[in-house]
Amino acid sequence: MNIKEPIEIAKDVYWVGHNIPDDPFQCHVYLIKNGKDSVLIDPGSKLTYKETRRKIKQLMDINDIKYFICHHQDPDIVGCMQDIFYEVGTKDKYIITHWRIWALLKHYDWNVPLYEIEENACKLKIGEKTLQFISTPYLHSPGAFCTFDEQTETLFSSDLFGGFTKEFELFAKSANDYFEKMKPFHEHYMPSSAILNHGLDRIEEVEPINLIAPQHGSIIKKEFIKPVIEQLRKLKCGLFSDFRYTRDVEKLSRLKSALDEVLEIIAYQENFFGVANKIIDSINHFYNIDYINAFVVNDKNDKIISINSAKHSISTIEGKKKVENMLNASYYLKNGGIFYKQSTLHQMFNIDEPSYVFPIKDKNHKHYGVCFIAFNTANVSIPKDLEVMTKFEIPISMAVLNERQMFCLEKESQKFYEESIKDQLTGLFNRRYMEMFKELEFKRVKRFNQILSVIMLDIDDFKIVNDAYSHQAGNIVLKEIAKAIKNSIRATDIPIRFGGEEFLLFLPNTDTEGALKVAEKIRTSIENLKTEFADNIITLTISGGIASTMEKANSIDELIEFVDKRLYKAKKSGKNRIVSS
Repeated sequence: MNIKEPIEIAKDVYWVGHNIPDDPFQCHVYLIKNGKDSVLIDPGSKLTYKETRRKIKQLMDINDIKYFICHHQDPDIVGCMQDIFYEVGTKDKYIITHWRIWALLKHYDWNVPLYEIEENACKLKIGEKTLQFISTPYLHSPGAFCTFDEQTETLFSSDLFGGFTKEFELFAKSANDYFEKMKPFHEHYMPSSAILNHGLDRIEEVEPINLIAPQHGSIIKKEFIKPVIEQLRKLKCGLFSDFRYTRDVEKLSRLKSALDEVLEIIAYQENFFGVANKIIDSINHFYNIDYINAFVVNDKNDKIISINSAKHSISTIEGKKKVENMLNASYYLKNGGIFYKQSTLHQMFNIDEPSYVFPIKDKNHKHYGVCFIAFNTANVSIPKDLEVMTKFEIPISMAVLNERQMFCLEKESQKFYEESIKDQLTGLFNRRYMEMFKELEFKRVKRFNQILSVIMLDIDDFKIVNDAYSHQAGNIVLKEIAKAIKNSIRATDIPIRFGGEEFLLFLPNTDTEGALKVAEKIRTSIENLKTEFADNIITLTISGGIASTMEKANSIDELIEFVDKRLYKAKKSGKNRIVSS
């Protein structure tokens, strides 16, 4: 297509607009050629009229234009009207518009009669052609409407279906591609999603529509119309109700989409890291963010929980003084702002990057800590439009507080779980824990053809300690012996307090010879153990038995029977010894 010439988009319907270089806000003018009853739709601005006039004159006598449809009152539509009437006069000419729009246009004093659409049943009959007018109020002006040419099934939609096109495209390339161009336009100009959907309802009452010719953007072919409408219906409009100061519409549209997506994943209980990654991915086109790091207090106010998106980790910082300092800093930080590495907050948490820092608060304005959005300034400067950054404070705070709550609950659950499976006195696992794992462990060993050894230990003559020194002394001795056992085994070994002074040890991937070495190490360390109590030195010995799955055992319980018999043999043969077979 040669856009320097008029282009016929439907039978006797022409695009007579002009491409303004480097202007994403292209304004289209359309001409319905109909003899002396021709119609000029949205005549245009002073910037485009010279070219529009030239193209019209290539097609017809400009004096044959009788009707001038003005879908709204803005200068991109009516700016050239004075020039037109100066040339063709006003006799037998009509302005077609809505009464709300005429309430403003009449102040131009063109001395041209009004063809008010509602007074004429929203139709104009000219020869064999009928134009139907469809009211779409507040899209984007109170009296906004669209024009439908029943003969060619072309909808002239004014601002509705408009888009921002960085490169001039008279026809949309695809539904998805053009929707991305419509999205920031509609979020910018249309006041709400409900109003937009009401207008789309009115448009879909007209059928069939073969072509949509908007005033801005690109013409939409029939095959793209339905998918474009479906996507528009899901759009959230009223962009500047969220952002008041930033002027870059494309930027704001992306940020609004990011906010909507972030709030959606929070609603589905996505964790902090999912939210942080979404924010970083969505807005790194404008701000080069390195990471998001939040610092919040735990439930007891004695630790700081650090949640770091870069490390994908949650850790704790101990110290009530540090908690106090952080809370004081969060109270002082009433609003978010840009801080640098020399700031007190940066020094407090050893953060080097320039950051947008804001307080973490709940809906009741209770302070929990601070959050750093750290910038990588190698390629971009620090953002100045802080209004944009403030919009992410609430969703980040929500995600951080959700993660904090889960972390505290997990820690509490872990504490209760450990208390339920561990002996309170010695800190070793209890018999309940052994019952939970023993059968599964035995099956695992058999399935993978591995070896499991079991050691049973019993303190020799422990009753004498309780009788001679008291049960308090006995408890101290038990703690010391448990400590000696833990110091003699691997992290993968499982020590259990089996009874009053009896202990069981499960040693995965350890044969009888290896288990004997471990048992002898424990026996020797206890033989040399000296426990102080009330100016007394208490010494004890320990006896033990060993068995392993290398022997014929059908269960853990059978292995325990084996070691119990060998422990009994060790006791009978003099104590302070280990029996393995």
